[in-house]
Amino acid sequence: MSTELWVKNGYVFTEEGFRYASIRIIDGKIDALYECEPEPIKENKNSIDASGCLVVPGFIDAHVHFNDPGRTEWEGIETGSRAAAIGGTTTIFDMPLNCSPSITNLKNLQSKTAYLTSKSHVDYALWGGMTDDSVKNKAELDQMCEVIIAWKAFMSESGIDDFPFVSPGQLEQAMKIAAQQRKILALHAEWEEEIQPLTTFYKRQNSTNERKAFLASRPISAEEKAVSYALEKAAKYGTSLHFVHISSARVVKLIQQAKQSGMDVTVETCPHYLLFDEEDFLQTGAILKCAPPLRSREVVEGLWECIANGWIDTVGSDHSPCPYYMKNTNSIWEAWGGIQGVQFTWLALLDEAMKRSVPFKDILPLGTANVADLFGISGKKGRIQTGLDADLALISLDETTTANQQCIAFRNQYSPYENRKFLLKIKKTLLRGNVIYDDQTGAATKKYGQYIQLREEADGSVPH
Repeated sequence: MSTELWVKNGYVFTEEGFRYASIRIIDGKIDALYECEPEPIKENKNSIDASGCLVVPGFIDAHVHFNDPGRTEWEGIETGSRAAAIGGTTTIFDMPLNCSPSITNLKNLQSKTAYLTSKSHVDYALWGGMTDDSVKNKAELDQMCEVIIAWKAFMSESGIDDFPFVSPGQLEQAMKIAAQQRKILALHAEWEEEIQPLTTFYKRQNSTNERKAFLASRPISAEEKAVSYALEKAAKYGTSLHFVHISSARVVKLIQQAKQSGMDVTVETCPHYLLFDEEDFLQTGAILKCAPPLRSREVVEGLWECIANGWIDTVGSDHSPCPYYMKNTNSIWEAWGGIQGVQFTWLALLDEAMKRSVPFKDILPLGTANVADLFGISGKKGRIQTGLDADLALISLDETTTANQQCIAFRNQYSPYENRKFLLKIKKTLLRGNVIYDDQTGAATKKYGQYIQLREEADGSVPH
């Protein structure tokens, strides 16, 4: 027997922009959108009143580290996905490192896939890892390719012992493999041969302010060199590249030039690069430590210009958590580098967009349709469209959200977003028609999250 649900009276975000409409949902799929006049309704199991709310596609966060299995004290998919749901996110892609062991071989991938079953509040996919060691076993990577959403590799030290970076020579092998598989290769693009000697130099300068020294040890030029090298090799092998957490407009422009030349290349940035700057890091310290590091206010403004130009493809939280003691260290060099923010990604970004008068139509696709299109799940996710999963976020612009410690839902309750007030509020989050978060009752007890099965093309191949 079919189940029917209506989401009524909302301002629904579609390909044509916002329109006043009601959404009919049948068995967790969007059945139809109907233009309507406002009507008073009483919420029940068959209807949700979205009066006064924007109704947008559930967000897709393609860059989280939930650390399950093996480092659940850092996060865990149960707490991480709950925080994501509270922030309007309905799908996450979990990175292959920070769990233990890292996902660099088929055995670890199979173990993680089995372990995560029935533990997530949101739908999820898994990244696979390419390292200097794993690229030597193409047969195993070919097996992993059938299960993962995409590949991830580091061009500099990752900070995780069992996830070594890919040397320039082995990166060519990784690119060849990814190209043959028609799979995206995402890169943490910082040039290790520049970072390593700078880090050594600045660590020895005992009189230098450590926070300033850390910033100086990872300059924009290290990103530029890594991106330039990767683009050169990707052009040679026809590899689909995705550069994650790019921090500078200078680097985005390099990638944009490659796009214009016909290369299959995309770029992600993160909300912390769009909100915070190096002065915030100098004042706050390790809670804002990340790699690449935060940049100057001028660089932040440059990234917003890139968004206005349509040069940024996706935004991901890069939620990279740890226990507080790993931040509260005697030296900035010893502190874990990662931002806790999956719950506040879209609150923060949309709030900042409103303050800058940036249209939501330019921001929302960065976490919805663009992500779905890029990773080959647009037949299920990313838009409010007939036949797609009824993944929705209901957002009120008449209410505010304060990110205080009591509301933080990820495991370790601290964040650089703490004490910020956002000029909007997530009222409800729906996953395939199921309410997984309600601002009155909290996150649902039942976990509806499912592993995303990649769609197949007519010839049986899995698209990137």
